[in-house]
Amino acid sequence: MKLKVDYLLVGTGVAPLLAAQRLTQRGDTVAILNPDPDFFLENSELPLDLLSFETTDTDLNRRFSNNTPEQMYRDLVPEFPGAIEISKEEDQKNSNLNYQVESAPWIRARRRMWVAPTQGASRDRLESLYLRALDLGWKPQWLEGVSMARRFPGFSTKSVESRDLDAWVGFMGPKLGDVDVSRYRTGLLEFVRERLGRENVITSAHILNSDQKGVRFQRSQGLPSNIEVNRAVLSFWTPKMERSLRQDLEKFHPRSIRGFNDSATRQLWEEWDLISRDPVNPFVVAHLESLRIWSYGEGAPPHGGWNRIKVMRREVSTRLVGEQSFQDISRLVFQFMGWDRFTVRGMTPRTFYRWNQMTPIEYDSNGLRSLIIPACDGPIHWIASQVRKAIDGV
Repeated sequence: MKLKVDYLLVGTGVAPLLAAQRLTQRGDTVAILNPDPDFFLENSELPLDLLSFETTDTDLNRRFSNNTPEQMYRDLVPEFPGAIEISKEEDQKNSNLNYQVESAPWIRARRRMWVAPTQGASRDRLESLYLRALDLGWKPQWLEGVSMARRFPGFSTKSVESRDLDAWVGFMGPKLGDVDVSRYRTGLLEFVRERLGRENVITSAHILNSDQKGVRFQRSQGLPSNIEVNRAVLSFWTPKMERSLRQDLEKFHPRSIRGFNDSATRQLWEEWDLISRDPVNPFVVAHLESLRIWSYGEGAPPHGGWNRIKVMRREVSTRLVGEQSFQDISRLVFQFMGWDRFTVRGMTPRTFYRWNQMTPIEYDSNGLRSLIIPACDGPIHWIASQVRKAIDGV
């Protein structure tokens, strides 16, 4: 049977699912085309903001405010079909929490910690960030040496006297949030499939052409099919979608290519999964120059913390997992954290954009109204906020 909808959503990841929820809540009919066989193969969502402050003119107060657990909750809850829980360190002392839904996605409130060597440009940037946070009233706490290192995720007291910890300084910043990305995405996908019907959520599909009546597409197996679109086709820009969306813009709206190039900066990250012999402090996310370090698992942190550590490393060149990668990880583990060995569970390359312009791009595709929604990768609560604003303006 030929599909007929108000809006056709094209994309991978969580963005088209959030848009489908928003549109169906206001009474529109929707179908989703996803070129991947699964929605989350690209893994374009982050549980938290990696907070790369490349320039001193960053609106620090707004950046911190957008990442508080309470603001993350407000960003994520409108489209999620169930409970979202918040875990804070002080809640660990309260055993009477039976009302909480253990299987729900959790937002964990964790302190952010910035660390740098006592000498060099990293120290200067650290002090500048500390003074800015102090002026804004975020009450950062300056720390040095062993007292600072003890708060670091994965820190070991083994041979602490023989390590030159006095060569490091840092400060403890505000309490920000991170999200159970897997639980949030899975719960949303299951609900959207049930709500739209599985015939309206199509994977492994590629658009062949479009005209004023709708879109012709083909799955990886089978004959071409048609979807009649009454109002518009909405595409969601993630790194996986870049090639096909660039081709569409070059064909139908070439003037917008330059605007995109000026508004988005590509960032390459390495995502390392490490195993710790001992539980890791679950209430701190640390920033050590190009590295971001935190313990992770699902749900509320157990007493003592998880034994798995996530390390996100920013790569400024185009070469991933090079000699510098292993030098940075080794320095973190052996010199700073004080481990005598470590186990790498895996390493995954990740690509994200840093977006400066997030206004949807609208163009005519052979008589069919089409829009591209940018900024659909990165911190998951930012994606939810961006998609909501874009859909409310359609």
